[in-house]
Amino acid sequence: MAFNHVGHLTLAPEATDEQVAGIVDGLVGLHGQVDGLLSAQAVRDAGLTEGNAHVRFHMRFDEQASWEAYRTHPAHVAVVKNHVGPVLGSKAFVQYDDADVRTAGAPA
Repeated sequence: MAFNHVGHLTLAPEATDEQVAGIVDGLVGLHGQVDGLLSAQAVRDAGLTEGNAHVRFHMRFDEQASWEAYRTHPAHVAVVKNHVGPVLGSKAFVQYDDADVRTAGAPA
């Protein structure tokens, strides 16, 4: 089982393609730097619907305590400070344990 941290970031209208790429690269780059971070996934929205968030990310941790440590880890703080913060409009996060997931249909 794993503990998950999923977020949607809506960016300021003036955010450039380079800034969005910096966010995506920065988040994915946390894998290997943060103890207990099993995988890091980030993607830019396809831009098909007005009002969508601009970036989605999914971080999988070995346990909740690793996520708690990640919150103040210097590498994570640097990504937020240097890449996310300057262009952030709003954010929404969800944290959950795999054991709490309900599924129907074929697994993704």
